[in-house]
Amino acid sequence: MRELVASLFFLLLACALSTPTPDGATSAASTTATLDEAERRKPFALELPELGVPPITAPEAVIPTAGLRKLRLHVKQPFADSINYGKIYTRINGESAGTIQNINAGSDGYIVTCDLERKPRFRLQQGKNVIEINAVDKTGRSYYASYVLLAGGGKAEGASAASGATVEMFPLTAGGDLDPPAIYLTQPKGALRLTGDTATFKVSGVVTDNSGAVASVNINNEAATLSPPTGARGLALSGGETTMATAAAAEPGAVAFERTVVISAVASSLIVEAKDKAGNLTRLTIPARRRAAAVSAQFKGRKFALIVGVSRYKYHDGGLSNLVYADADARAVRDFLQRREGGGFAPADISYLENEQATIEGMRAALTRFLPKAGPGDLIFIFIAGHGGPDPYAPQNLYFMLHDTKLADMPNTALPMTELQEALDHSVRAERLVVLVDTCHSAGLSGEKLVTTRGVENNLINLYTAKLFNETGRAVLTSSDVNEVSRESPRWGGGHGIFTWALLEGLRGGADANSDRFVTAGELFSFVHDRVSIETAFRQNPRALPGLNADLELAFVRPE
Repeated sequence: MRELVASLFFLLLACALSTPTPDGATSAASTTATLDEAERRKPFALELPELGVPPITAPEAVIPTAGLRKLRLHVKQPFADSINYGKIYTRINGESAGTIQNINAGSDGYIVTCDLERKPRFRLQQGKNVIEINAVDKTGRSYYASYVLLAGGGKAEGASAASGATVEMFPLTAGGDLDPPAIYLTQPKGALRLTGDTATFKVSGVVTDNSGAVASVNINNEAATLSPPTGARGLALSGGETTMATAAAAEPGAVAFERTVVISAVASSLIVEAKDKAGNLTRLTIPARRRAAAVSAQFKGRKFALIVGVSRYKYHDGGLSNLVYADADARAVRDFLQRREGGGFAPADISYLENEQATIEGMRAALTRFLPKAGPGDLIFIFIAGHGGPDPYAPQNLYFMLHDTKLADMPNTALPMTELQEALDHSVRAERLVVLVDTCHSAGLSGEKLVTTRGVENNLINLYTAKLFNETGRAVLTSSDVNEVSRESPRWGGGHGIFTWALLEGLRGGADANSDRFVTAGELFSFVHDRVSIETAFRQNPRALPGLNADLELAFVRPE
């Protein structure tokens, strides 16, 4: 490749873990050991006074709008009697909300009010939002609940986040129809890539409207051809939703659109506008990006890799089960890196830990003794495949599970997520970091069988991955969304996790959308996102978080 590389922390991480400990909170294994997830949630309810809805106690809820000014969290009796004000902690979308919260006594416990307008960064987003509360009573027992709010009735940012697209909705201020149409784009799948002065693109998709009255679709101010939908596959980019365009095509009054456009060197974007007969307008703007000079062409340093794959676990107490293909995933990634198109990593510069070698001691030795060998001008590549999960006695604490992990003693036998962060932030000098972590196989997942009894608590690893690794030059790509799990099966490449299989297929050339023989991060995400979503019937949806360096070249496609 023009080397795997360049001022990027590229994290491909799934959702098998939960949440870090809120600021200042403590946990006591001896007192929380008897509490399951349902018991930990019992003191709490989420109230949304502006919507006039009943208190929310479920882990996930759909709300009609993200435009709320306040949230209330109720700490109910009899639990409130044993909890002090100073032992109540809240987070909104992964950030401590202590600076915007007020706690008052109510008729039945405490009312924690979060003023979202006090600091704009706490305002809810269209799509998924995570609200958390943790309280510790006088005996040291910790109670915790998280709530995923789907604002606007949508799901995750999905492809709009991956492509950098923005959506503007312009409803009328009066009349019987005040809802703009929804745009479901099937082509292009991501930001436009320009390699010359001009480029030609086919733009297509489906538009729906609640009144069933789509009037027009314009692409860069030119009318698109409209027709009855015949079934298109794609992702909704309007309103932050992630939905099959095929489902949209079945809605009454849905309209398919298509137009071929030429993007010139002076254009900065492609704009799709859909208007209904009432006059409501939705505008989707997709950036047009030119390929920058390859940073990797200037890379002359050494390339180090830490590859970890755990399918076999020594201890199975507490329900920790073996995986089938995590070790195969690690071997495939290792072998690809040693090939010329994967970067040509020298075998002596690869630390490979599989199953019995992937112990907590071996992992820590790699983090503290192997990776620091890389100098500032070198590259470090990390791949971890296996289980990830919360401490069952302190679910706020997140861990990577290794061969010798004991669920009853995770602080001493598993690797805390924060320890990996600390090592990369303080012990590693290399400025180029590529990290791929596929740890959301879910306990008990084997072959085609998916364990769905994940408990009542939300899986929030993607949220906290973004918070832990958000420095300049580092980007985050998750293998699935909040509350989703990764799958593994013999159907993918003879035996792989679906995410790693799609990743390797893309790096080997499947993601080279413009046939220039280089696979960029943006191309790779679009390819992996679509393959994983389609292969899993849209139950697993990789998600790109803000900051993805879409133009970074990750692999070279060798001629046939």
